[in-house]
Amino acid sequence: MLSVQGESNEALVLDGEWFEKQRGGDPKSRLPAASFKSVEWKEFEKRTKLFGGEKVKMVQVTLTFDQPPFVGFVTEAEKRSQLEAIVAGLEAAAA
Repeated sequence: MLSVQGESNEALVLDGEWFEKQRGGDPKSRLPAASFKSVEWKEFEKRTKLFGGEKVKMVQVTLTFDQPPFVGFVTEAEKRSQLEAIVAGLEAAAA
């Protein structure tokens, strides 16, 4: 089982043949991993405070499947390797 924690108390989980997006530990989207089609990556920075503060590097992925919904997810850039592992697992399942 692969998982990564993200913004807004969300998580992505790849468990065998199933991919799931969770919010607060509750499943919001559950899709067969074999239905994965594509991924879009975007990197950006955001401030830790509304007016000033440090900038934090973030990564956003949009995952597309055979059937709706598409899945969007945002997390810190240092967790990119965990996201890449999940995407690799989805690509292997869809092959």
